[in-house]
Amino acid sequence: MGPFGIAILVLTLLGALASWIVGAVYYARSLRSLETAVGEPWAILCIIAWPFATRRIAAASSDTAAVVNKALVALIVCLTLGMTTISVSTNFNRVSK
Repeated sequence: MGPFGIAILVLTLLGALASWIVGAVYYARSLRSLETAVGEPWAILCIIAWPFATRRIAAASSDTAAVVNKALVALIVCLTLGMTTISVSTNFNRVSK
């Protein structure tokens, strides 16, 4: 289970990273559509921590906001699968010894 679990863990972490990047890009696009200055310090902080600042884009177009919401769901699913993989792999390694 060791190499298989590590492979699944790496895939889920890569998926989480990809969804984080997609969410940040579309969050910046949503801020730009609201005519918010993206160069401001709070806007840069919101782009970095976009899962915690999704309320700021509530008035944005539905297309970009929908992608941000989907990226948030994908991020949560990937992190949950990663934690589940760690738990299952740990339990299988203990049982087999």
